[in-house]
Amino acid sequence: MIETTAGPRAAILAAGDLFTSGTSLAYSVEGFLAVMALVMGTVTAIRHHTRDGVGSGITSQIGTIVFAVLIFLSSGIAAVVTHEFNSHGIRNSVHVPNPWGQ
Repeated sequence: MIETTAGPRAAILAAGDLFTSGTSLAYSVEGFLAVMALVMGTVTAIRHHTRDGVGSGITSQIGTIVFAVLIFLSSGIAAVVTHEFNSHGIRNSVHVPNPWGQ
């Protein structure tokens, strides 16, 4: 947690650099989607447990965990691939003009 003091009031920022780059915002959205998938899958696993038995609930929970981990790791895999392409000199050399004229 970051604390800043500006005059008589103090502002506490939970994530100070969250909205400064699109990459960090994309990673946090993907992490949020992974957590949502885990929560919704857990609710579904509890329903399977009460309706079909323990084995079905455990199988559903394992599938939910695997699915949430795959969602969360996909951003890391994409970042590694992008980093490897950038570090080996593969660049897009096509100049795209700015439509706003700056």
